[in-house]
Amino acid sequence: MKTKTLLAVLCLAVMCVLFAGGGDGPRVEAAPSIGASAVSQVPGDYEVVKTEYRIHAGMHVSFQRLIGKATTSSKWQVTVQSAQYPKQVEISWVWPRADETTPTPTARRITGLERGRTFGPLYGGNDPEETNWTAPWISREVLRELRTGKVAYNFKMGTFSITGVFAGDLRVEEEILYPIELNGRRVYVPAFKCAKGQLVIWNNIENPLVLEYKPFGIPLITGVFGWKAESISVRGGRL
Repeated sequence: MKTKTLLAVLCLAVMCVLFAGGGDGPRVEAAPSIGASAVSQVPGDYEVVKTEYRIHAGMHVSFQRLIGKATTSSKWQVTVQSAQYPKQVEISWVWPRADETTPTPTARRITGLERGRTFGPLYGGNDPEETNWTAPWISREVLRELRTGKVAYNFKMGTFSITGVFAGDLRVEEEILYPIELNGRRVYVPAFKCAKGQLVIWNNIENPLVLEYKPFGIPLITGVFGWKAESISVRGGRL
């Protein structure tokens, strides 16, 4: 009887050692945690799209205009007319009228999308026909720096007379998944939130679109309004 009891105790001890992680037996390990900003994580039922769609002729973006932090019913439409990205991109932009009629679009040729460091988000009646300002995108060089070092140096929003004082380092504060309608489907795209939430940038080296822009200052004084992308129409992938 004593021998059977002793054997039972020894067997129990061996089992405890194995499941506690000792010996060569099977181990139960906790799954590694995934941060909230990890782009591989899929919130809800929407697909995460990582294809790097290139800027191309015919690309169209519909934005909602922002006043301060408030979203308005006013739309801002941007259409790419021609593209030799990143050398130059020609766009037309328009704000439909309150009665939903569309005025004549304004044309702009953007030449700073390779290395430009000035965002310059001013859109109005006196637009220059050609500019090295990059809005509504940032340049490839700036995005590369955000990807590799999480900071782009000597980045400018504009000039003092337009957007107030902002010239310095643009830092990634958070990597997020941004909800957007892409080619008619509701999806998430990987993005960087920067400048205290002032900019949300599509992490797409072929199309570094500023998905959301919340300017500092009072729009009625500065003449600069913000925007929030609600739909993007693109074709193909990396070209």
